[in-house]
Amino acid sequence: MSKGMIVLGILMFAAVTAVLYVWGLQKSMGQSADLSRILLNRCGNKVVSYLRRHETITTAEIAREIQGIKAGEFWSKKRLVVQDPKKFANQVADFLLDQQYIEQVSKGKYRLKK
Repeated sequence: MSKGMIVLGILMFAAVTAVLYVWGLQKSMGQSADLSRILLNRCGNKVVSYLRRHETITTAEIAREIQGIKAGEFWSKKRLVVQDPKKFANQVADFLLDQQYIEQVSKGKYRLKK
């Protein structure tokens, strides 16, 4: 092997390493937002599943349904868990209202949108 090939190999290795480092750094910077989105989606799916079996749901029932739900990404050890379901229930209800999955029947009571 010539010196030129060795230098070219070292430069290509450095370039690949830099690209992987930047990609990992970017993924870790947006991880908290991704985890929050995943947790909201999982809780929302649980509430919609409940509403398919029942007519309506209250905020207290949402809190009971989302108790202990976890969210994580397969490549990371970091996890989010619903620890205070009473506070998070309002966020889940707002998320589902924004996504137009549910509609508000009365204050604190929701049903599946038809």
